[in-house]
Amino acid sequence: MEKRLDDLEFEESDQDADGNRGREESLQTAAPPNGEERANRFNNRSLARSRIKRDGLKAGALAPDFRLPRLDGSGDLSLAELRGERVLLVFSDPHCGPCHVLAPELEKFHSQDPETSVVMISRGDPQENRTKVTAHHLTFPIVLQQQWEISRRYAMFATPIAYLIDEAGVIRHDVAVGVEPILSLFKEAAKVSPRAAGIQSATANGRV
Repeated sequence: MEKRLDDLEFEESDQDADGNRGREESLQTAAPPNGEERANRFNNRSLARSRIKRDGLKAGALAPDFRLPRLDGSGDLSLAELRGERVLLVFSDPHCGPCHVLAPELEKFHSQDPETSVVMISRGDPQENRTKVTAHHLTFPIVLQQQWEISRRYAMFATPIAYLIDEAGVIRHDVAVGVEPILSLFKEAAKVSPRAAGIQSATANGRV
């Protein structure tokens, strides 16, 4: 599947000069590539040829739906289930240093603004993700993508990134990349969340 997605991304079914459809020699193998083999394939291609957006989705776009298994084993979670709620969707990885910096801030925001549903899409080994959950005492939903399949839909292969999605399922703000831009989304959410705005104001004045 990963090889097929790569083929589609780089239009490997390009026609040759005689109108015949062919493939590059490096893609002949049918075996699933390991990390080094896949990296080599990408090194031989120009990102300019890629058919996939890599700069994130823009404000006003409809957030792509997904259904992924919850890390805690309690079933699946889909974005469609959260329609009618404001969602802060965060992409993370247990090996991402800035993601560990962001995690406790996400938990704090989750506890202070119940009107915004925080959802994290992570990847990698489930046990490594559970270790992260335990270390940062995370209580919001975390779901796992296998590789980057949902990241592809959201047009960016990086962590941490985040999107603020409104109740109608529309992306409210351009993609936030990195810890500080994601923290700024908290303020964006507070603009439409009176309770969160009040908490942030009280915190700033030393009353909480």
